[in-house]
Amino acid sequence: MNNRANIMYFVDQHADVNIKEGGHAPYVDFLRRDISRIVDAVAVNGANVKVCRRVVAGLGEKKVLAADEVAAIERSLREREEQWSRLLADGETAKVIEEREAAVGSSGSGRKRTGIDRERERAQRKVDKRAIEQRIEEDRERNKRLRESMWAVAGDDDEEVDKMWDEGSYVTQEDFDIANEEAEERGRWWHMNEAHPTGSA
Repeated sequence: MNNRANIMYFVDQHADVNIKEGGHAPYVDFLRRDISRIVDAVAVNGANVKVCRRVVAGLGEKKVLAADEVAAIERSLREREEQWSRLLADGETAKVIEEREAAVGSSGSGRKRTGIDRERERAQRKVDKRAIEQRIEEDRERNKRLRESMWAVAGDDDEEVDKMWDEGSYVTQEDFDIANEEAEERGRWWHMNEAHPTGSA
């Protein structure tokens, strides 16, 4: 379970609640003050950089964070990403050398894979698969919560009608003209089919 990523998603969700309902201003102030520390803690190993980037960008769009704060965090995330990519590249090089040395002995003969090696690989794949499934499930839950909040209404029919009325567009003369043209088209089609009915014996 990726608890660090969940922290960032909670921050995003809480900001949404504050925007919709209000009353959480002190929390938002604390968030603004400590967001850099939170991002540093979440993106500690470079794995959650994308999550941090997405959430911080969202907080910037919601005006929870100022543009300069978002830019500063983005710079630090980019540096962290570059640092980890360098470390991974160095680590992979060392790993390749180790594997080559282990596979080829001093006589040049290749080393056969043992049952332990196969078991280790199988266990690694199993762990990876479990982590992937857990991440997928977390994403499903998060998306479900987002959809719920998107369509949530208080249960008051008048409020729902008002919301639909506000979100609907006004009917213009152009709409009337289009409706009249469509009605004329339907009328012509109907008269043509009445004059030449299909399937009559």
